[in-house]
Amino acid sequence: MPVTRYTQKLRFNVIASQIAIALVCFSSPLLVINTACAQPQTETQISSYIQQLKNPQQRSAAIDYLATVGKPAVPALITALQDSDAQVRASAAIILGKIGPAAAQAAVPLVRAIDDKDPTVRSHAVQAIGKIGKQAYVPHYIAALDSEKKWERYSAAHALRAMGKDAASAVPALIKKLQDEDPWMRQNAGSALGSIGKAAVPAVPALVARLQDTDETVRYSAAYALGDISLSLQENLNQVSTKELDTVVTDLEKALKVLQNPSLQFRPQAITSVSDPLAALKNERLKRLKSQSAR
Repeated sequence: MPVTRYTQKLRFNVIASQIAIALVCFSSPLLVINTACAQPQTETQISSYIQQLKNPQQRSAAIDYLATVGKPAVPALITALQDSDAQVRASAAIILGKIGPAAAQAAVPLVRAIDDKDPTVRSHAVQAIGKIGKQAYVPHYIAALDSEKKWERYSAAHALRAMGKDAASAVPALIKKLQDEDPWMRQNAGSALGSIGKAAVPAVPALVARLQDTDETVRYSAAYALGDISLSLQENLNQVSTKELDTVVTDLEKALKVLQNPSLQFRPQAITSVSDPLAALKNERLKRLKSQSAR
C-alpha cells in the first residue's frame, strides 16, 4: 500500500499523503500509472496469491494467476521455493516452469531445489529447469569459470561444452580461458568453443595461437575446435557474410600451416579436421568472387 511507504515520516499527515499519491497517479501519463502507481498493488496481489498456495482449495487458481503475472512474480516465487510448506515449494516450481524463459532469474534456486527433501518438489524443479531453457544457466557457468574451487571451474567448463550452441554467450569468457595457467582449463575451453560452432568464430585467432601451446592436449583441443567451428560454418554458409568468410579462411590457412609443421607432429586426423572444411570454405569464397565479377 502507498500509505505505508510514508507512515514513519508523515504519521501525523496520513490523509495528505494519500491525496498526494492519488494526484500523482491521476495526473501522470498512462505509462507511469501502469508501472509506478500500479506496482505496489501488484506486489500485494502477488504476496496474497503466494499465501493462497498453502490452501488446497485456492492453490490451482493461485498457480494460474501467478503464472499469468510472469516475470514480476519471479522474486516472490524464488522465496517461496524455500517455504516450510512442501506444497508451496512444489507450486512455486510449477509456476516458474509455466513462466518459462522469463523466469531465468530462478535458474540457480531451481537447481538447488533438485536436492529438496520432498520428491514432488524435486520432480517439479527438474521439469521447471527444462522449461526455462539451457541459456538461463550460461551466466552462472561463466561466473563459475573463475571460481576459487577447481572442481567448480572444471564442472562449468564441462557444462558449457555439453550445452553446445546454447552456450554462445560464453564465447568471450572461454576465449579468456584459453590463456588460463591451468592446461586442463585451456584444453576444455577449446573443446567448449568447438562445440558452440559458428557463434565461436571470434575465437578462431586465439585457437590458432593455441596450436603451439606447450601442452599437447591443448594443441589437439585447439585443432579439433577449429575443425568443428569450420564445419559449422560450412553447414551454415547462408548465414556467413563474405567478409566473415574471408577472415576465417585467412585464419584457417594460418592454422593449417602450423598443423603441417613436422616438428609439432600433429596426427593426420587433426590436420584433416581443419583442411577438409577449409577447402569447402575456400570453394564457397571462390564462387562468391565469380558471382560478383559476373555482375
